[in-house]
Amino acid sequence: MNSDVEFHIKSNYPWSKLPPLIKQSLGNSQKEYDKCVVKYSVQNQLRYKQNLVRNVKRDEKSYYMELLQYSREHLMLYPYHLSDLLVKGLRITPFSYYVGIMQDIMSQEKSYDCLPNFTAADCLRLLGIGRNQYIELMNQCRSSKKFFRKKSVKDLLPLKPVEDINIEPWWRVQPGYITEDDIKMCTSAEKETVDKVIDSKVSLRAGELDFNLVHCLFTRGLFYLDVCIEDEDYITVPPLEGFVMNRVLGDYFETLLYKIFVSIDEHTNIAELASVLEIDLGLVKNAVSVFCRLGFARKKNIDFDLADMHVSWADYSPSTKKPESDQLLIDWDAVLSNDNIYSESKYSPSPGDSVSATSVEGDVDTAALLSTGHAKRIAFLFDSTLTAYLMMGNLSPGLKNHAVTMFEVGKLSDESIDSFLTELEKVGCVAEGEAQRYFDHAVTLRNTIRFLRYNRHLSPDPDFHNTGMGLDLLRCESLLGLDPGTCSRVLNKNYAYVCMYYMGSYFYA
Repeated sequence: MNSDVEFHIKSNYPWSKLPPLIKQSLGNSQKEYDKCVVKYSVQNQLRYKQNLVRNVKRDEKSYYMELLQYSREHLMLYPYHLSDLLVKGLRITPFSYYVGIMQDIMSQEKSYDCLPNFTAADCLRLLGIGRNQYIELMNQCRSSKKFFRKKSVKDLLPLKPVEDINIEPWWRVQPGYITEDDIKMCTSAEKETVDKVIDSKVSLRAGELDFNLVHCLFTRGLFYLDVCIEDEDYITVPPLEGFVMNRVLGDYFETLLYKIFVSIDEHTNIAELASVLEIDLGLVKNAVSVFCRLGFARKKNIDFDLADMHVSWADYSPSTKKPESDQLLIDWDAVLSNDNIYSESKYSPSPGDSVSATSVEGDVDTAALLSTGHAKRIAFLFDSTLTAYLMMGNLSPGLKNHAVTMFEVGKLSDESIDSFLTELEKVGCVAEGEAQRYFDHAVTLRNTIRFLRYNRHLSPDPDFHNTGMGLDLLRCESLLGLDPGTCSRVLNKNYAYVCMYYMGSYFYA
């Protein structure tokens, strides 16, 4: 299916309104176009009623079953944006969907690595099955066959989601597929909560209900959760925790997730981000919602007063990290005059390992930097070789999360640089053999970040005394995943300078 056909399907063009050239490319066959409509809709997990597929496939339920079957076979993320139909209409929850995926890959004795990154992360979040747990389950499955006590794969899998699953108080609680038998199994307090959610004209936030009851009814499948993202919301991406580095699938939604990862910042709201990326606002909201659900991003402007929460949420505290105390600006003229910037390491930059800087738009206008509502930052570009060095060298216990974030998100924002520098400070200067190379690069990276971030001459405002210019680390390969126009808009919107950490493998101009 070529891009022109996809464009007309996405724009809801019926066969009668297709241009002659598009019809010709389909062999002037309406049946062929109908097949393309169904295929595109299923692969992109489109909603039935709002898209062209409703005119091609008459049975809505069979369409969603086909969509789920395709998503399950291709190990895609659960389509959370369709939860109102899949949970309420078909009673297929994210938990049951991922149990089905686990059954499939275990029955085929596939490696855990076959799971795409985000799917693996969601399985870990809901099922509590990570790499080690999967290997243990596979060993149990094989041993049961060996001793003629064969257990079905399903018997080995959990019956309900993990009990300590994270639910944020601002998430919206929705009633799932609830039967009379489900109600008979409920306590009086649970029935009261179910009635309250069903009868409410506006969906209730989780924080307005009893903490334990929300978790209990969610794990039993009576409730599902909407993570609502609005146009004016601002999002932060802290260092990744719970991310599973397996493989990239390359489906439409995963590609979108990675594009947003490298482009998002806490000074750009969702509507502005969609405009910069030139991507449908609804798709951007769906992607950011998944990030928040998985715990990879946090909503900055939570419009929910913690004082209004149910008393059972008293022990809840928002999982936000404040940056450590600001370092004072450094007079780098004095440092450079003493020629000691590399004094902590035997390493000296060679022509193959260098840092260069350039302004995004030529001369930097200080007034322009400050008039945007927040000062533009420095973009420090690096390639994947650097993240490999940080992960392989066993340099510091806390450095791996930052390295994973740099690789997978494609970005480490200024808000995380303080903790990153703290970990880099723990790196020694002397190692044995090949490991010395990893240590040298870590020390050089630390010195370079400090030079750029705490440099008086790069500060946009001479009155700034406690902080210099903000600095974001950006992975070149992630930027190259954006089309040239989008990449240019992202850089021009957020950055005054672009610096490059060149390690001899690539050169990015």
